[in-house]
Order: sequence, then C-alpha cells, then structure tokens
Amino acid sequence: MQLSGQEVDDYADALAALLERYGVVLTTPGLRSRVEVIEDDDGSLSFELIGSLPDGAAPLRSSVIVREGFRLSRLDRYERDGYEYELVDRERSFRRAFHLHDAEWFQHRYLVLVHEHCEQPMGTTTRCDHHQGLPVRDGFAGVVALIDAWMGEPTCDGLRCLD
Repeated sequence: MQLSGQEVDDYADALAALLERYGVVLTTPGLRSRVEVIEDDDGSLSFELIGSLPDGAAPLRSSVIVREGFRLSRLDRYERDGYEYELVDRERSFRRAFHLHDAEWFQHRYLVLVHEHCEQPMGTTTRCDHHQGLPVRDGFAGVVALIDAWMGEPTCDGLRCLD
C-alpha cells in the first residue's frame, strides 16, 4: 500500500469512521475528531486509534487498538511498514492481536514478518507467545478481523506456534 501524505490522513479518518460504524466509542482520537497522524524525525508517519466496544457492561470492558506506521518510500509516497491490531476483551479474559513490527528481528528469529497473539485467559499464553500469522492487507481488513474475533468464540485453537 503506497499513499501520499494526504491519503494517509484520509485513510486514518476512514478507519476511525469504520470503527464508529461498528459501535466503537473512540477515546483516541475522540468522538468525531480527526485522527492525528504524527510525523517522526525520520519522516515516517504513524497514527493510533483506541476505543471501547459496546459490550453492555459499565464501564465498557472490551477495547480495540489500531496502530499503523508508514515510511517514506519514493516520490513523496508512504508505504505501510508496521501495524498492530488488537482486541482486549476483559469480559471473557481474551486478547487477540495481529502484528507487523520489528520485521527484521522476526525474519531472523522465526523466518516470518507477521505474527499473531492469542491469550485466554488474558495475560497468559498457554502454548506460546507468538503465533504464525498471515499479512493483514490493510486497516479495513484489520478492523474486520478484530470485530470477527470479538463476535466469535474466544479461542486460540488452530493457531500455529512460532516459539
């Protein structure tokens, strides 16, 4: 995925709107606020979306986190080079996450660039810390994966350990 700087801004806002359509109450950036895309010293861009899912509990006990990073590639285009999509379901003590970060280390250690996390009960790993994952195409697919995990049965069965 290659985007201009303005397209990264628009993409981040579109992801925030998608989360809100699923009923997520955003705390970062805040309801109906524009997403803040941060430019680092090296010219890379990143953003973060954090919100609570409508689980019927008070206070809300399920949350989602969407983080993405983009590096400047060529001709003022940015290429996504990292993501973290996470579901924290405190009601069912379940965490599910899809990650692309520290790619060089994961390539060296596990021969993969992406990995997943699955914890049930949350805070513990029954078999391993990292599971083999498939790349998540974009943030829209990442949000759908989080919602699917939240609406489905909380299980780590069928995931392949990397550790």
